[in-house]
Amino acid sequence: MNKIELLWWKDKYDKEEDRYNKGDEEELRVRFQTNKFITQNDLERIIKWKFQGRLGGRQKRILKLQKDVEEPIITEVSKLAFESKDDGIRLHLLSYIKGVGNALSSVILTFYDPENYGILDIHSWRELFGKEPKDLFSSPRHVIRFFEEIRGISSHTGLSCRDIEKAIFKKNLDESKK
Repeated sequence: MNKIELLWWKDKYDKEEDRYNKGDEEELRVRFQTNKFITQNDLERIIKWKFQGRLGGRQKRILKLQKDVEEPIITEVSKLAFESKDDGIRLHLLSYIKGVGNALSSVILTFYDPENYGILDIHSWRELFGKEPKDLFSSPRHVIRFFEEIRGISSHTGLSCRDIEKAIFKKNLDESKK
């Protein structure tokens, strides 16, 4: 897709997909960039944001896992992850928080730094690479490959990785419904 197509799909995403989440992403981004860590309440909001609608069962399961994690673990681990410049280390650190896997880590990193990160989702993956591997969400190498691919598109278009990810997500989602 070229820049004009990406912008069209991104605008379509903003109009149609973000209706339940207005403000959450921006508010959390500002908080993460200011504090340089996340709190248990922030993590709960991210889990609810990521796993809503038909993913309600997954949301309940992850919220239950995360509930017993002590606040200092979440704040310190996320602080270390945000301080690191290495994607692999960031993913590894965030996975130390019970209930946080690669998909949720991609949300945390995207909310923190939307210029350089996008949210890993099956639709975004399929739009970029085709059929997803069985270990898409369990292997950090796939998340890193995803980040690298959207960063490459970003360097050619000047769009943020989050905007690119919104566009490819929406395009694949809409076309898969046809």
